[in-house]
Amino acid sequence: PGTPAGSPTAAARPMSQSSTARPMSRSSTAGAAQGQEPEDDQGPVPAYIKTSIALVCKDPTRRDYALKATGDYGRALLFASPDLQNDRELVQRACLNDGWTLQFASEDLQGDAELVQLAAEQDYRALRFATRAFLADREQMLEAVQRDGRALECASAELWADRALVLAALGQCGMALRVADEALRADREVVLTAVRQNGFALQYASEELRGDQEVAYAALSQSSLALPYVSEELRADRRAWLQAAPARGAFWSSREQMLEETRREPGLLPFLAEALQEDRELVLGAGAVDPDALALAPESLRADAEFMLKVAAQDVRALRHAAPEMLADRDVVLRAVENNGVGLEYASDELKGDRDVALRAVDSRGLALAYASEASRGDREVVLRAMAQQRSSIEFAVEEQRADKSIWLYNGGGPPKEDLLGYMHETLAYFETLRQPTFRITAVATADSDDEF
Repeated sequence: PGTPAGSPTAAARPMSQSSTARPMSRSSTAGAAQGQEPEDDQGPVPAYIKTSIALVCKDPTRRDYALKATGDYGRALLFASPDLQNDRELVQRACLNDGWTLQFASEDLQGDAELVQLAAEQDYRALRFATRAFLADREQMLEAVQRDGRALECASAELWADRALVLAALGQCGMALRVADEALRADREVVLTAVRQNGFALQYASEELRGDQEVAYAALSQSSLALPYVSEELRADRRAWLQAAPARGAFWSSREQMLEETRREPGLLPFLAEALQEDRELVLGAGAVDPDALALAPESLRADAEFMLKVAAQDVRALRHAAPEMLADRDVVLRAVENNGVGLEYASDELKGDRDVALRAVDSRGLALAYASEASRGDREVVLRAMAQQRSSIEFAVEEQRADKSIWLYNGGGPPKEDLLGYMHETLAYFETLRQPTFRITAVATADSDDEF
């Protein structure tokens, strides 16, 4: 949500990187769908978020209110007036708190190089909200990819063909090869740089280079998971096996040893005898270590719904390797999302648009809203049930829902007047205990507006 229309990164999957993750600020929930969820993402809305949003909404034109609110919760900028969303100092303060706040800044500030780089320092994905001009600026994007190679996915398509810039990105994140220009994915030096950083990037190299012995061996030495992407000729060469598993200089002697070794190194699955590749316990053990090991499993297992659901119960990401017909089966997908709603990501497009499937998914995991159809992300009930599980899932709702103050503050309802009434009755009881009453509360009246209460 918030990705500029027509951006080449609008549907891109974020790339993994081996470097240590930057700690999240207390209000930064942007990466929750991809990694560890923030501590404040469950249960009731934390007081500092409620207070920040309520303060801005009290008077969206008050700069002092906005400064205080965005210092605590950057995304409160969403509720500020357009003039304040164009206030550079205010936006800078908000982006320092949470880089994703850039999406709520004015278009002029989304093109401010210093502000965009500041936001990207907090989270490279904040670049998605920069202007097209910024994303096409070679110098600015070079600075961004040198800091985090994954930023290449946000650059303009023209820069994906810039050899020096792509090499700089691949030195930080080999998987950035995915978005590189086709000519560069056939460039031997470029591909070697990528696979030496992350062998799994071999999947994005040209067919010719996947059959290049030096390139293939470099990838296998870095990660045995590159095995499925090596040319068929090289996969049949035992030397490729030794590159992927140098410590196993001889073939295994027993099933028990094979089971132990594949659990330790799932990428060895292709080297098992055909009968053992069908061994469910062995493949299940490998999938528990690395769900991508299922890419190496035989098709018969990947088309077996019961088996794949069992693997997905260990790690839902294994579903990305399930047979397409299985992911189009409504009953199978319903069972998968009941166990982990994020499994909706791998369902067929038709089932992603199924309201009942979406509801079942968000009831299990709020952030499953990110993978629902646009209609479901605009469905108020679906959004509220997602937020009941994980508050930050509101980020994936359509703009109309994200801008609804009642959803942010009161989970779609009205102000909690009953709670305030209870407090007033407690106060009355306190005065009764003083035994020296100087006044009496005779009635409590309520109004529709919490400001008039």
